[in-house]
Amino acid sequence: MLTFPILVLVLSLPLTGQELLPLDQIKPGMKGKGLTVFSGYQPEEFDIEVVEVMHNFYPKRSLILVSLESENVRFTGVAAGMSGSPIYLDGKLAGALSYSISVFLKKPLAGVTPIHEMIEIVDREASRAQELAAFAPAGENKFLQMALALAEPAWEQFIPQALFQKKSQFSEQFQPLMIPLAFAGFQPKLIEQAKDLLQPAGFMAVNGGAVANENISADQLVPGAAIGAVLLRGDADVDAIGTVTYRNDNRVLAFGHPFFDLGPVNMPMALAKILTIVPSEFNAFKIGASANVLGALRQDRTTGIYGEVGQTSPLIPMRVIYTSEAGQESSFNFEFTDERALSTLMPLVLRFVLVNTLESARLATGENSLQVEGEIRLHEGAKIKLENFYPGMLPLSGQGFLNGILQSTGEIAAALGAVMANDLKPVKISGVDLRFTSLPGWRYATIEQVWLDRSVAEAGDTVSVFSRVKAYRGPETVVQKKLVIPAGIDGSFLTVTAAGARELTRLEQQFFPGRFSPRSFEQLAALLNQRRRNDALYVQLSMPDRGLIVEGDELTSLPPTAYAILQSQNLKGNTSFARQRVLEEVAQRVSFSSASSKKNADDKPYAISGMKTIRVRVK
Repeated sequence: MLTFPILVLVLSLPLTGQELLPLDQIKPGMKGKGLTVFSGYQPEEFDIEVVEVMHNFYPKRSLILVSLESENVRFTGVAAGMSGSPIYLDGKLAGALSYSISVFLKKPLAGVTPIHEMIEIVDREASRAQELAAFAPAGENKFLQMALALAEPAWEQFIPQALFQKKSQFSEQFQPLMIPLAFAGFQPKLIEQAKDLLQPAGFMAVNGGAVANENISADQLVPGAAIGAVLLRGDADVDAIGTVTYRNDNRVLAFGHPFFDLGPVNMPMALAKILTIVPSEFNAFKIGASANVLGALRQDRTTGIYGEVGQTSPLIPMRVIYTSEAGQESSFNFEFTDERALSTLMPLVLRFVLVNTLESARLATGENSLQVEGEIRLHEGAKIKLENFYPGMLPLSGQGFLNGILQSTGEIAAALGAVMANDLKPVKISGVDLRFTSLPGWRYATIEQVWLDRSVAEAGDTVSVFSRVKAYRGPETVVQKKLVIPAGIDGSFLTVTAAGARELTRLEQQFFPGRFSPRSFEQLAALLNQRRRNDALYVQLSMPDRGLIVEGDELTSLPPTAYAILQSQNLKGNTSFARQRVLEEVAQRVSFSSASSKKNADDKPYAISGMKTIRVRVK
């Protein structure tokens, strides 16, 4: 491994002719210059003065406190997006503007990360392979819970807590400059929502803008230029905006503080264009957008980020097709980062993209429902199905209604999160395809009543189950399904349940909690692919049981003695009890007639909600 002095020599070759200023030569009162972009691509100078050098600001880290003296920065203030702006003293590079002081000041002050602490990042490339091999994603089970409709897909549930907690390691007085997340092609209300969700983690969601086809060169990625970390691009864009601190040949240092402090990464790195700086004494920020991708970010560390020009970074394609009630088709194409360390953040970004796409495509609010067809394609050839039906509004027990767009996008983004953030097996997504078909009206119906053709039966008998279902603001119908009483359960009471998909799955979670904690990726994929559909009425026959779920596999009808022994022990690990056994389950879509004539039947899908149970005694 190169020693530190040699590393400095390598990075300060005559290619840039830029000398580095050691920290011990920096004194209060020294005056210097900074570089940042105020508009467009061209960096501009601003004046600074050293106030103090704060040694051990962070364990074994120092911070240079400077005041900003020029009129241009006095007017704008220390702005989000200036992270990484190079600071020069005596004509030498001293560090990167990177920290703000979270109090109101009479003149702008900022913290500067010493350049020698940033250069250490490059040395981490030598251990890249070992660190990547040791990486394991968070494996947040909340994504699976939301994908299976076991939990509501609230926006707050998509916040990656483990990822964001890394941002809380700094003091309240000195915080890394906020990173603008530029949302281009998004509705203002969604950007405001993103701002509320992301600001506590040090990100400022701002309106971005698309960059027209311009003659961009990698030579423009110079110290002081704006740099973008690309999270998503295509018919909408999401980029993190900062500033280049140092460049030598194809090596680039920026930010001066962490992006997410992820260690080794692989994300698209782009030159960014600054549209303007919004001045503010409280939260000034740059509005910008990424232009051409010129390389890849390779390291995300406490003292900054490191990228290499000319490197490539994989992106995952996502295609969304929307068909309106009138049959008009709109197509949208996106690509999102394949960085596994961001697997807990990308579901939030992708949900914003999907909500924005659907609301933009339909052009107006109104009563409509959504039929979804799609899949997540994996490199190994496997697929995760994304198929369901979502009414315009779905009633929640005691909680009002859930908007169909929010429910569908929430469950789809959660399914992507369950795959990307799983800690069971590394998987690669090769693409995502989604087709949304809009149907007029809030198409849901509730189960009002259930009854049987008999209350007592014998083994082998066929029992008819009748369910009365009423459409929202529409007619009602009675659905008949037949269940067969299996042999060998004489003298038992069986439970017949008529329910919608959500209610039955949540009931199942109570009786079979271990079923929803997969122990292999294959079990996870099976849970996602076997999700019940919202547009079916489910009729289930079940009975009490003494069962066990071990490593995701179910053992039913254990002998009483064995079950009693197991109950008396404190079972640990991947084992749980199953207190119910499903004997049979049937499903049927429900159609309604607006008149007594069957030819007027409405055969379009309806989401079914509610649950009713009744018991039958087996002689």
